[in-house]
Amino acid sequence: MFARMQMDAAVETAPVATQSQPAVAKPRGQLLVGLGLLAGGTTWRGDPLGAGSLTLGLRLYRAIALVVQGRLGYGRVDQRQLTGILVGLSGGGYLTDRSYGKVSALFIHQHEESIAAVAEQPGGALLGIGTGIRHRAGVQVGIGWEYVAYRQPSYEITVGPEAAISYLTYSSGPSVYGVAGIAAHGVFRLF
Repeated sequence: MFARMQMDAAVETAPVATQSQPAVAKPRGQLLVGLGLLAGGTTWRGDPLGAGSLTLGLRLYRAIALVVQGRLGYGRVDQRQLTGILVGLSGGGYLTDRSYGKVSALFIHQHEESIAAVAEQPGGALLGIGTGIRHRAGVQVGIGWEYVAYRQPSYEITVGPEAAISYLTYSSGPSVYGVAGIAAHGVFRLF
């Protein structure tokens, strides 16, 4: 009889209701801010190059982003400064909770000028109005991967490799550039 009483009590006890935390909505708009270091080469023999980049973007629905990038670098042949402005789209998605893959297609406008000319007119070289500047234009396609190193509800910090190939026309100079490097991004939730 005692066993029966325990069983009846267990059956009659109502389950305890628990409140779970509501799931945080995925961001619809994110601000991207990135810094990168790149190394690579061109179709000119013996022309290694290095560059630093600053990237700003607006990513919508965690999938597609309008991206603007400024790049400043050095190419060994002709000892030239490479100043680039890139504008285009990047698309991708989360492969896992902490891993984001992406591809990009960007329009590139690049200035190439000898370091000697830059030394004479540093401001003009950065603004694209110095003497001896070769204006180049073309397209760049790239691929990258970001690892979420740190995450908070309103932002995350990512780091990962990137690689790209650029095809440039106009003026004399190498037509194909290939670069690979590493970038760190701050991804800030806007809405």
